[in-house]
Parts: sequence; structure tokens; C-alpha cells
Amino acid sequence: MKKLFSLAAVALFVLTLCSCSGAQTPEDVTTKAIECIIDKDYKGYVDMMNFKKEKDAEQMQQIVALVQDKMDKEMEKKQGISDFKVGTAEVNEDKAVVPYTITYGNGEVKEDQMKLVKTEKGWMIDSGK
Repeated sequence: MKKLFSLAAVALFVLTLCSCSGAQTPEDVTTKAIECIIDKDYKGYVDMMNFKKEKDAEQMQQIVALVQDKMDKEMEKKQGISDFKVGTAEVNEDKAVVPYTITYGNGEVKEDQMKLVKTEKGWMIDSGK
């Protein structure tokens, strides 16, 4: 769960489209994940995550609730996300690391990176679980 919260915090720094599916590149996934956080589309964000073990509907709802709780608190504290930039992915076979920078509404700037894994569904956020 601790890693999930850490991942959720990272996700905090990624934007999303109304629909958080169909991303083609690691940079697209990172952008859409941040947009999901901005739009408070936590289900969309969690749907972009890859889990080593299959999760049932109830488990997925619990993960969405955890992400929502963490992100809502963080966004309130930092006054939302005012801007973000996604860098160029470093791809190594079926894994990628995408750097990004988030600027919060309170002026705080955070540089971080999102870890992704390539699956049969395409690039997805690596949940570590």
C-alpha cells in the first residue's frame, strides 16, 4: 500500500484527457495520467496502471478510492496543478522512464519521473505491485 501511495503521489504530477485510454507512447501515457489527476478522473488514472496480479472490481474500486483520497488532499494543499511539462522517455525494451515537471497553483515546482511498462494493452504505469 505504501508503494501505491507513492505511485499515486507521482501520478499527481501527470495530466489527463477526458478519456485516459489509447495512449501510444510513454510520453502520451505520462501526459494522460497527469491530465487524469487534473480532471479528478481517478478511475481513468487507475485504469492506466499495470498490476502484476489481476485485481477484481472491488479491489480496483478500493485503489481508486485510495488514489482519490491521496490526490485530493495533495491538490488542496498545493492549490492544484497550474502547469506541467513532460520530457523525453528513456526506453529500455519493455520499460520506460519519463521525466516530468509539475508547477502547482501555490508556485511550488516538482521534478519527478514516471515508470512505465509495455504490456499487450500498450504502455501502462508500472504500479510495482
